[in-house]
Amino acid sequence: MTLSSLKIHLALALLLAASSSWAAPPPDAEVAAAERAVAAAERAQPQGQAAQTLASARVQLEAARAALAKRKHRDALLHAESATASADLALATARLDAARVEVDSKAARNADLRRRLLVNRGD
Repeated sequence: MTLSSLKIHLALALLLAASSSWAAPPPDAEVAAAERAVAAAERAQPQGQAAQTLASARVQLEAARAALAKRKHRDALLHAESATASADLALATARLDAARVEVDSKAARNADLRRRLLVNRGD
C-alpha cells in the first residue's frame, strides 16, 4: 500500500466515522410536543371536520412513536411535526366552531330582545 492510497483510505475512514456522528438525534422533544398538542386538541372536544383533523393527528403521532421505536429518527421527526400541525389545526378549528356557536346564540338572543322591544313599544 502506497502512502497516497493509505491517505485516501484514512480520509475515507474519517469521513465514514464523521458521517455516522451526523445521524439525526432522537426527536424525543418533538414527539412530546406532539403528544401535548394532541391532548390539548382532545380537551377542546372537536366536532365535524376538526374531529377528523384530530384523528389524523393521532395517526401521525402513532406513526412517530413507531418510527422512534424503530430508530428511524428522521421519519419520527416528520411524523411528530405533522401530528403537531394537525393537532394545532384541530384545536383552532374547534375554537372557531365554538365561537361561531356562541355568536349565533347571541345573535338569536339579540333578535329575541328586539322583537320584545318592538312588541312593548306597540302597547
